[in-house]
Amino acid sequence: MAPPSRTARRLTLAVLLAAVIPLVSAIYVARSMVGSMSSQLYNPRVGAELERSLEVYQELAKAKKESMRYEAAAIAAQEGLRAAAILKHQPSVVQELDEIFPQYPNLVSLGVTDADDNVIAEKNRDKPVDESTELKLEVRRPLSDKEGAPILRAVFVTPRARFDQLDQAAETVRLYRQIEGARAEVERFHLYVFALLLAVTMLGAVAVGTLLARSVTRRIQQLATATQAVGAGDLSVRVPVSGNDEITHLADAFNTMLSEVERSRARIEFLQRMGTWQEIARRLAHEIKNPLTPIQLAVEEAHARYQGDDERYRQLLETTLKVVQEEVATLRRLVTEFSAFARLPRAELSEADVCQFLRDQQRQMELFRDDESGLHAGEADDLENIVDISWEIPRDPVPVHIDSQMLHRVLANLVRNAAQAVRDERRGRKGRVRVVLSVLDRDWVRLDVDDDGPGIKEEMRESVFDPYVTTKHDGTGLGLSIVKKIVMEHGGSIEAGTSPWGGARMTIRLPRSGSAASAAAREHTMGPASSRRPSLHLQA
Repeated sequence: MAPPSRTARRLTLAVLLAAVIPLVSAIYVARSMVGSMSSQLYNPRVGAELERSLEVYQELAKAKKESMRYEAAAIAAQEGLRAAAILKHQPSVVQELDEIFPQYPNLVSLGVTDADDNVIAEKNRDKPVDESTELKLEVRRPLSDKEGAPILRAVFVTPRARFDQLDQAAETVRLYRQIEGARAEVERFHLYVFALLLAVTMLGAVAVGTLLARSVTRRIQQLATATQAVGAGDLSVRVPVSGNDEITHLADAFNTMLSEVERSRARIEFLQRMGTWQEIARRLAHEIKNPLTPIQLAVEEAHARYQGDDERYRQLLETTLKVVQEEVATLRRLVTEFSAFARLPRAELSEADVCQFLRDQQRQMELFRDDESGLHAGEADDLENIVDISWEIPRDPVPVHIDSQMLHRVLANLVRNAAQAVRDERRGRKGRVRVVLSVLDRDWVRLDVDDDGPGIKEEMRESVFDPYVTTKHDGTGLGLSIVKKIVMEHGGSIEAGTSPWGGARMTIRLPRSGSAASAAAREHTMGPASSRRPSLHLQA
């Protein structure tokens, strides 16, 4: 794997710093907060107060137990009870217990037993001890100093909640001391966790930064490679367009620029070639035109001067005169077309509604019989009867800068070519020609001329627009060249294809008013206005 570029390293570092700096700051702040909270929570005074509270609870419990023992000792010291117990006179013992029992509200049971733990008499509370809310304490005291003397058994109760609070306080103090002892370990654990989080974040930031950087630098490298190819003269290179960011917009603009440059270069090259061919046509017209009249006059003179009686020779002169006249007429027509091609004017563009322009063409129906078509009236009528022309034109206006006269020549030539192709196919039914205008986007419109004739072979679809290339037996190969020149002077393009009917489709793309291509076309064609347009014979 190739090492990352400097841009990739810088982007990765930027992402890493953007992730790590806030995290390091957060770790520092969190560590300070944990330390501060820990120092406040585990204050020695807090621990001392907790210890003191526990001692208070313990003293209270101890005092409660001592109080019960004291009460038991006080009961055992009563003379009446002691005497009755020593005599083991049960009625007297019961009477004494009945008198003593109400004096001590914490008693639940008070009894006297002998040395063998046999009950002599016993007094109990109405309800038994509730283990869930009460805690009992049994105290035994001898009723005499003699051996084998009766024993007083007193059972006291106290609320359990007080002693439960004592246990909770003891547990709280134990946990506090345990946590306080582990304070350093807890702080160290949190520090390790934050450090691990920092490491994981750094690794993630490096990975994400590397991926982002590679994505960006890869597309930048593609642009750089394409730029080098363009510098070497290759305008067919294109940059892949993906995503929806500034680099994507740059790649799209770069591709659009290359398309425009490629189109402009092709346009310039074609117009340069056309200029060369126009100069050749001008010279050919001049060279061919000059000897035509002397040749025709010489043959006519030879025919007129012969006064002999040789019928065969006279027939030969007649045939020769007819052939020369026909061929001279053909050459004159060719010379006229060469001259028109050589004097093809520059388009003078002005804004117009191309939809209205097509509607005017549809109404006028002069696509076959205008004065500059080069067709005889009978031939034009025949072509008009060969095909049915349909039109598909949008209703809304579409402003385009056009030269209406020259664009009329383009449309007339394409429709006539379609009709002638149908005628040359020699079929018994009428052919179809369709003119369709559609809006591609905010910058371009498309004009399609379809027919159901034999079509154009795929290998000829590029060369058919070159001068002197034709698919017809009587064509000069200039019509489509002139069409392409006019379209290019409008800032557009034309290409040949296959129609939905299987015949030929001529597709013209024209820039809409306000687009960059339209402005460039107007700037290119801007020049001295021609006061007179020469005739355009657009026969292909």
